[in-house]
Amino acid sequence: MGCNSDSVQEPLGKQIEPSACFWVGPYNIDHPERNFAYPDTGANYWHAGYILPEGASLTLHGEYPYARYISLNSYRADTSPATAITDKDIVADDGSFNPYIQGAERQKLLREFTLAVAQGQPAGELPSNTLFDYAEQGNKAVLIYRIYVNDEGQDEQGGVELPTVELTLSSGEQLYGQQACDALQVDSDNLAIPLVPKETYGKIRLNPAFDPAKNLAVWRAAYNGAFGIQCNFLGNCDGEPERKVNYYANADNQYVSTFLNSDFGEVAVTRGKLPKVPKTLAGEGVFDESESQLRYWSICQNEYYSQRVTACLFDEELVVDEDGYYTVVTSPDVTKPSNANVECGYNYLPWTEQGDGFGRVEGGGE
Repeated sequence: MGCNSDSVQEPLGKQIEPSACFWVGPYNIDHPERNFAYPDTGANYWHAGYILPEGASLTLHGEYPYARYISLNSYRADTSPATAITDKDIVADDGSFNPYIQGAERQKLLREFTLAVAQGQPAGELPSNTLFDYAEQGNKAVLIYRIYVNDEGQDEQGGVELPTVELTLSSGEQLYGQQACDALQVDSDNLAIPLVPKETYGKIRLNPAFDPAKNLAVWRAAYNGAFGIQCNFLGNCDGEPERKVNYYANADNQYVSTFLNSDFGEVAVTRGKLPKVPKTLAGEGVFDESESQLRYWSICQNEYYSQRVTACLFDEELVVDEDGYYTVVTSPDVTKPSNANVECGYNYLPWTEQGDGFGRVEGGGE
């Protein structure tokens, strides 16, 4: 650009070698081999599995996506979330801005952040912009990066690159890109599906004394995998279970679910009041959650055992009545009511493809 040019060049951010090798994904409905752990169709997920070399430190350099929400979670061996860091809590780099702060301009270009990924568990208060991986030396750590509700017109990554890796070895040498991935022994395969042992589930699902589906439907909060089996299939819902949701859950989310049984009828109807959320789908210029009750809300149809998602509807996709209430109709496609459409004021979710998905899974959990 010439010295006398009247145009203004946008400032350049950090120039870090891309690290696509660090991430596996996306996990979503469009990739059948990665459709498990109850993914939400309003989100995209990537996982990183790695072993940190002794004495090394790991840093992620990223850009805030053009989306409703992002987070990074680390996981325990039982697939429950250990620690998480959420978009609004990630301090932007000097000269950049965080578009997830109340009142922020969402479309600014310079939107970079830096995160430290520390080994093990925190001792005391969590440092800013730091995620602990809860892995002991020599053991594999697992992180999951989530992006919810990309702005219309953006790609699965929300219009930015996935976070890049900077690995500093104990010698002080810094590695980037493929060199860093090689030193970290990163995963190249998908995560293993966290299944209940097939023999165990095969017995409890045929328990003649107890059906997890009720007529009328009963909605229950998610606590942990063992309590879910005990409560839903054996009827033992007493006590104060630990809130430690498995299946690579998001620490920022609260989950409630119910079981449906087609023996009760071919059409199920769910009605409720839609919580207030910040509007972002259309690429709104300002992030405004001043009147919001939640950051995100969705309703999904899943196969319980295979953990596959059949379909979801998220907040901005639903049609509501003048009082803010939604009605969701669920049925097999062949028995879908003719008026189950947005023009008639109804939302539609297709019934799960193979019931609980037990027949489609080969092998089983351990």
